[in-house]
Amino acid sequence: MKQYVCVSGGADSTALALLLWERGEDFEMVFSDTGAELPETYWLLPRLARQINKPLRVVSNGSFYQHLVEYGYMLPGPRLRWCTRLLKETPLDRWFKEQGAEVVYNGIRADEPRRINYKRKPRCGNHVFVFPLVKAGIGKKDVIKLCGKYDLLNPVYKWRSNVSCFCCFFQKASDWKGLLKHHPTLYALAEEWEKEAIRLTEKGYTWRQGWTLEAMRTMDEQQLKLWPEPEGEPCLICTI
Repeated sequence: MKQYVCVSGGADSTALALLLWERGEDFEMVFSDTGAELPETYWLLPRLARQINKPLRVVSNGSFYQHLVEYGYMLPGPRLRWCTRLLKETPLDRWFKEQGAEVVYNGIRADEPRRINYKRKPRCGNHVFVFPLVKAGIGKKDVIKLCGKYDLLNPVYKWRSNVSCFCCFFQKASDWKGLLKHHPTLYALAEEWEKEAIRLTEKGYTWRQGWTLEAMRTMDEQQLKLWPEPEGEPCLICTI
């Protein structure tokens, strides 16, 4: 039976791969590269592959910037998550269909009641999604402990709440400020894309409605408290 683990560089999917490896399971890891991943993620994934001695397959459906230009700089948002569909789900499902995958493991934890009911159906292929962390009763503390055991906790967690794309519209204010501090070039890139979106789109899209990254960059801490937090969470498949 062909088994695969979706990995993102995040703690949950890393812990999942480690758990299955410790159990002696036979599987391959698959990573969907959006072209907008954080450098820490590209650093962690080969370390994980070496530790467990499992193949790491990287799939893609073009880069974030490629699709952004094709969309006329219409930034993705809660109502139009074209990034998730085009850059994560499509290349993964296409790969699983081509490989004849039967079981795909996802890193949903036992302490995530909303995500336990995750019922995404593949756009193509006949594979089924299975959640070993849920079955094993593994929560956030267990995940962090398992990653730490092998020194495989993504260092991005020191300043960011998740491992989604550097320009994810679901980022918290603290995440954007962390990006500005730790990866100022990436922050400048996201800011430049936003300026083009404002210039070229009829509605003047920004990463956060009513606010701009340029304004946030120049805010003091008191003003920053007014920055609205996203009404939701990053897409499941981007952060596991």
